[in-house]
This record gives sequence, structure tokens and C-alpha cells, in this order.
Amino acid sequence: MMQQRTLIIMLVSLLFLSGCWDEQLLKDVALINSQAIDYDTDNDTVKLTIALVSGNSNEKVPTTTTIVSAEGKSIRDGRTELDKKVGSELFASKNQVTMFSRKLAEKDIYAALDGNYRSPLSALTARLAVIEGEAEPILHAETENKPLISDYLRDLLISAEDTGAIPSVNLQNTLTTLYDDGQDIVMPRLKTVEQKAGAKLIGTALFSDRRMTGELNSEESIILLLLANSKKGAHRMTRKVQTDEVDPLYDYVTVDVENMKRKLRVKKNELGNFEVQIDLVLKMNANEYPGDDLYKRHVIKRLNTQLSEELTKEANIVLTKIKEANCDYLAIGRQVNAFYYSDWQNIKWKDVYPTIEMKANVDVEIIYHGIIN
Repeated sequence: MMQQRTLIIMLVSLLFLSGCWDEQLLKDVALINSQAIDYDTDNDTVKLTIALVSGNSNEKVPTTTTIVSAEGKSIRDGRTELDKKVGSELFASKNQVTMFSRKLAEKDIYAALDGNYRSPLSALTARLAVIEGEAEPILHAETENKPLISDYLRDLLISAEDTGAIPSVNLQNTLTTLYDDGQDIVMPRLKTVEQKAGAKLIGTALFSDRRMTGELNSEESIILLLLANSKKGAHRMTRKVQTDEVDPLYDYVTVDVENMKRKLRVKKNELGNFEVQIDLVLKMNANEYPGDDLYKRHVIKRLNTQLSEELTKEANIVLTKIKEANCDYLAIGRQVNAFYYSDWQNIKWKDVYPTIEMKANVDVEIIYHGIIN
């Protein structure tokens, strides 16, 4: 009797259970895997190009990508125009990479991202990057090792993040910084290379508020990450440490960062101006040095001194470049806000930041040199 009552209650309860009201079948939609956005300065229009994989494909693992472009007055208008060209409803929930042409990045990056932030279906982990020149051609690049251009671009950026060559920049962690008066963002920079070679990472783009205002090359980007206390990846560097007329291959050492310690201090001098001092201690692993003799103390001491001087010089050049770009990637403004709040309330940080004095000192110590002497 008890079992019958339980069964009846369960059957009656089923009548009041709702189904999936927002169900979307893959066969009815087209999934955006990556997108490139260009800006036409003459007509004030944007060109949205998407790489998509249709859900109604008979292949279990799709090996081809469809590229579609449309122009509009805004990103959402461009999506509307794309809807008129694609037979299925477009969904960006599987988007992996969003790329912007340099022209668009120098105008206003948020205008291109606003629609993504407002949609509940946006992929928050989608990587962001700036493309030298036009952005659309990079989606047409052919690669031999990966059939899907979206997978190739995603893996290119993620692998560079894992090795400490670029910061991790995605839709989610960018939003908070864009609205932070005390910090700015940087983005990876890519360029399209010849057919069958895809794309190449060439450094980072510096932003002030929502506009790209400067750039760093690949080596300078690694220095910036070290100054920002980024401990992800090996931050591999190759530097010239001697001059050998016999064979130039013996002039270089390649090192990885095994351990690091950064101290950033913000203070006011007697004149009431802000000063920044960054002290960086790097424990290094020399994983390539044909010159050898790394078991000798005087050789290690010489390399430590040379690398310390070279990296200190490079670090101060990077500090000058980010000041010239008015890019507060190191979040100096947050420090001023936290420890000098009364001053923060009475200044316009974007006017003050380029005028502050910033110095860096890098101390290198090679602690490992492989398994051979």
C-alpha cells in the first residue's frame, strides 16, 4: 500500500515538472569558434568575421571551418548582418579567440566587447589578441598541423601563456581592469605570416584605459611580466654575454627563471611627487651555454653580473615605454589609492602617472646549469 502511494505521488509530481525551456539543439545552431573584428576609419563601420563549425555536420570531429564576414555600424549590427548570411542561429558560447585589428584597438576596445559582456551566452574564457594590420586574414591562414584555425590560435596563445611569454588575457579578467582607474591592461600581439605558417606572436599591446597606446616586443613583454611579479612559466630568455670572433654561437646564454622575488615600493619625495622603486631578484637556470665552465665560480659570477646589468637596463627601458604609453599595467595607481588615499582623491591619475619617477633594479643569480660541467 505504501509503495502504491509513493508511486502515485511520483507520477503526479511529474505533471508539474517543467522541461528545459531554453533548450537549443546543436543541429539548429552554428557555433562561433573564433572571431576577428576590423574597423573602417573612412566609413566608421566595423567588419565582423567569424569562423564557425555547424552543429549539423555529419563528422564526429569537424575538420573544416567556414569563414563568414559582414559589416555593420557596431558589433551587434554586424552580428545581425551575419545572421542574414548564415542558415542557422549564431551562438558564441564556444568562442575561443576574439581578435581586433590594430586600428580598432587604437580607437576603443570596449566598444567591440560590450555585446559580449552583455550576453549570458558569451564564452568568458575566450582569449583576446590584437592583430597587426587587418584582423580578418588571420582566420584564412592555413596550418598543416591543425585543421581548425580556431584551435590553432587558441593553442598558440595558451602555450605562450604557459611558458611565461605573454599574460593570460580573456574576456572575464579584462572587464574588471577596464573599469579600474588604478590599472590598465595589455594584450598579446599577433601577425599573419605566409601560407601554411599561420600566425606569429610578436609581443604585447599596451593600453591606456580602453585604447591601445603603445607596444612591446617579445623580449620586452617577458621583462614586463617579471616586473608585474608574474610567476607563471619559465620566462625563458637568451642574451649575449661575450664576444667570440671564432664562433658567434658561443656568445649567448639561455636562462629560465626558477624562482623570483619582487618588491615594489611607492613613496613620496620631499617635493610631494610619487616615486616607484622595483627590486627584482631572479634565480636562474642556465639551460644552454656552449661557452661552458659553469662549474667555475668566477664564470658564474661574471654571468650573474652581466645578466644583472643587462636586465636592469632592459627593465628601465620597459618602465619608460609603459609610462610613455600611459599604461599602468603594474597597478601603481592601486598602490597610491591604498596608501595615499587623500592624494588619490585630489589628482587625475592619468595626468600624474606619466610624470612619476620609476626605477628598477634586477639581481640575477644562476643556481642551476644542467647535468654537465
